[in-house]
Amino acid sequence: MTRMFSLRALCATLLGLTAALGLMAAPAQADIKTSTVHIWASQVRVRECSNTSCGLASQERLTNVNVQAFCQRWDGRVSDGPYYNHYWVEIVTPGGWLGWVSAVYVSGGSNDGPVPGVPVETNSGPVYCEYP
Repeated sequence: MTRMFSLRALCATLLGLTAALGLMAAPAQADIKTSTVHIWASQVRVRECSNTSCGLASQERLTNVNVQAFCQRWDGRVSDGPYYNHYWVEIVTPGGWLGWVSAVYVSGGSNDGPVPGVPVETNSGPVYCEYP
C-alpha cells in the first residue's frame, strides 16, 4: 500500500511540475503593432527577404493598394527613375502573404529615408524585424 501511494504521489508531482513548467515556458504574447502604408506604384513584387536577390514571397503584384506594415530595415538599394532607397518594409499583402517591398514604392518616404510611422530595425534598438 505504501508503494502504491508513493507511485501515485510521484506521478501527481511529475504531472504538476510538467504543467507548471509548460505554463512558465510559454512566452508572453506581445501586441503586434502595424501601420497602414500605401503602395503607390504598379506591379510591385513582394520578396521573401529585404533584397532584390531574394525569391518572391507570392505571385501577387501590388498596385495602388494599402497594406499593413510591421517594420523596416536597411538593406539592398532599389532605384526607380528619380527615386532610390535602401529601406525595405515588411508587409502583409492583401492575399495574406508576409513579405518585403522596397520603400521606393511606399508613399511618404524620401530618397534613402525610412517610411514615416513604421518602426525601423536597428542593431542597438528595441525594434527587430522578426522575419528575415
